[in-house]
Amino acid sequence: MDVKVVNFRSNTVEQDLLDSVQNTGFVVITRHGIDEGLIREAQSAWKSFFLGSEVSKRLWANPIDTNMGYKGMKSEKAVGAKVPDLKEYFHWQPGKPIPDLAYSPTAKLFGQLSDISSQVLGILEKRGNRGDYRESCEDSDNTILRSLYYPALDFSQEPDAVRAAAHEDINHITLLVAATSAGLEVKDAKGNWFQVPHEENSIVVNIGDMLQLASGGNYRSTTHRVVNPNSDRSDRLSMPLFVHPRSSTLLAPGITAQDYLNQRIAEIHGHVMGAKK
Repeated sequence: MDVKVVNFRSNTVEQDLLDSVQNTGFVVITRHGIDEGLIREAQSAWKSFFLGSEVSKRLWANPIDTNMGYKGMKSEKAVGAKVPDLKEYFHWQPGKPIPDLAYSPTAKLFGQLSDISSQVLGILEKRGNRGDYRESCEDSDNTILRSLYYPALDFSQEPDAVRAAAHEDINHITLLVAATSAGLEVKDAKGNWFQVPHEENSIVVNIGDMLQLASGGNYRSTTHRVVNPNSDRSDRLSMPLFVHPRSSTLLAPGITAQDYLNQRIAEIHGHVMGAKK
């Protein structure tokens, strides 16, 4: 499986990007315009948060909108997985509570990733022929930035657990700034796993289930995972932006984006979290 690394400023970016996502569901873009210093600042702020005390982190759990805020270790299990993932995370979108240290770089990164997502969706529309993907995601009430921390662990003590079990993303597209270490893999149609290229200061883009549905299968949401490292001394931090269409967007006859999101979150957590009207 050939996930392409594409220069976002090249003359062939549209063709290269489309070829990669239609063949693999993924593409890695470089020269995207986000300053590497901003990415490192955001990652550093969130690592400081996750390395804090459990008591201090739990203060950021959101009891009102339970899809926002802090989620502790082993709080999420992929559909079909036997055990929860070895990760903790924080969901944020503008207007929601966030630790002071992380606010400025996170807000800037959210805005700049959103701008790039709009450009990517505009390219996908050209071969989608099924709707206005870009417009449907503008000012979406469900787009979120997830800051993920995979701590260094003795993985031999939990042989069945992985950092992120095999899954597909729910949304339209996901933009993941280069994580602090490799580990992301994608599965081909024959069931073989391939490492997604880990390029410094790159952004991994992948297709989600909503876009697969909205495009009538023209774009494919492919299964991916984050595998455990060889060393138990290696931690990992990643920050994906999950780009969703607005809640009222019709993905298919009789299925809105909010209906689909509620259904998928219920499958993952056993109940509907943070449903928005």
